[in-house]
Amino acid sequence: MFNKMKWLSLMGVLSGCLLLSACVSDKKANKANYADYADYEQPTKLRKQTRKERADETTRIKTELAIAYLSSGNYRGATQTIESVLKKEQNYDMAWLTRAQIYQYLKEYDKADESFQRALKLSPAGAEINNNYGWFLCSAMNRPNDAIAYFDKAIADATYPTPEVSYLNKGICHAKMQQYHLADSYFQRALQMNPQFVPVFKERARAFLMADNIKEAGQLFRQYQSMIERLSADDLLLGWKISKHEGSGQAAIEYEMQLRELYPYSDELKSITNGDFNQEFGHDSSAQSDDESTPEKGK
Repeated sequence: MFNKMKWLSLMGVLSGCLLLSACVSDKKANKANYADYADYEQPTKLRKQTRKERADETTRIKTELAIAYLSSGNYRGATQTIESVLKKEQNYDMAWLTRAQIYQYLKEYDKADESFQRALKLSPAGAEINNNYGWFLCSAMNRPNDAIAYFDKAIADATYPTPEVSYLNKGICHAKMQQYHLADSYFQRALQMNPQFVPVFKERARAFLMADNIKEAGQLFRQYQSMIERLSADDLLLGWKISKHEGSGQAAIEYEMQLRELYPYSDELKSITNGDFNQEFGHDSSAQSDDESTPEKGK
């Protein structure tokens, strides 16, 4: 039996005398209500996956594993994993995109281009694929003019979550073509879309340096440097170049010392040692690419 006084006290706290009529409900009704509540709490019975769904999930997971291997520097694991994926499933566009980025990173450009073409054939309007192929053409193949159309295709996709990346890439490619005013308009557009998009500050600094606007380049690079925790090899080389043009020998020495300490086998350090420091090195690929987790790497 219910403790009547306790029950009335509880109901009074909740909503006053109006709810006291609930106390007269019989025992059977209370049992029925509890049964209904218990039924409501039963876990949903999930539909069993089909064989194709299981296969698709395995393909996706292994593709993500290949990306993780690449990010961690396990290049053999990355290539072996993505090749095993594509051996079983050749119609997954993201697997071809991942393969393209792996071989682009390894500088096996024929395999990278082949993979991009396969991805584009499967998803010709895919924003991430178009952006990354455009960056491949601009950076690895030194064909900035050919790259622009692919960035435009990416931007045209209304579902593309990061169009600022393609605007940044357009700016970089126009700067490579010495179209500095147009380049800066695309950098500004990228910042309008995402004011916290840090790589824009670095690439604007690079473009101003190329345009021989040393003062603006120095200000932008220092602003960029204040936003990040650790400078990449490409960052340090750019800082070294700007310092040299500013006539700041001490700052240049400090950038070079960091390169020697942190990146002793880098192409950037070799370029200083060999006096070939006018060469461009790809603008730190981690900023310009879209991959599902890749090394947003890319460009």
